Amino acid sequence: MNKKKMAIVVEMIPVLSVLISFILIKIQYVSKITTWIVFITIVLAFLGFVFFLIGRKLYKGDKIVRILGTFDLLSTLYVVTLYIIAIFSFGL
Repeated sequence: MNKKKMAIVVEMIPVLSVLISFILIKIQYVSKITTWIVFITIVLAFLGFVFFLIGRKLYKGDKIVRILGTFDLLSTLYVVTLYIIAIFSFGL
């Protein structure tokens, strides 16, 4: 696998994690499996900044890598705002 494809795959992990976690949180089906899936996807989405740096280091010249890098940063912002909303809604 060349560096461009690897960078695209690495950069898509947080974006897909955000989508999966958002869907699972929205349907509100509670079981042990969905709870673990949401936990894992939230952690992967929170590490979007790390995936951004890895993708940028692998192949920084492509436009799709820059666009996915922006989405990686937005995925980190999504998790931070999700936790801020949870803190304010449940109190300190």
